Amino acid sequence: MTLCLIFSTNYAKGDLNLPLKQYLENENIEKGSTQINLLKRCSAIYAYASAVILKTDAVSSKNFIEISNNLLFKSVELMVIDEEKKLEDAQREAENNRKLLFNNYIKDGKKNWEKNKSHFKGSYISDDMSICSKLVEDK
Repeated sequence: MTLCLIFSTNYAKGDLNLPLKQYLENENIEKGSTQINLLKRCSAIYAYASAVILKTDAVSSKNFIEISNNLLFKSVELMVIDEEKKLEDAQREAENNRKLLFNNYIKDGKKNWEKNKSHFKGSYISDDMSICSKLVEDK
């Protein structure tokens, strides 16, 4: 629960999500909980990217939502294996976390749009997407 709060609050910069780069600098990537949170966060950003481009590029939007769902599934798998959670509980938790993080991306993306007419550029959202794209490339 503490990690969820770390992930979803960053009042100093006014953003709702702590930038992934900052989160990863303070966490051990070898830990299962860090990997689970990274997968959930990347699932949320791919869901957000899918929503942003849905009207302009349906094919890429579909690909992004597939990536999002695969990342979420991997987080559920790790929760079952690493944290010995029941499958149903892990799925519910992962989906709830993704929804929270997704909603934060929507709010921060809107703020960024008002600032510079981009949902991503010039914000932590762009950096998060870059980190998550490397994660997806590696798999």
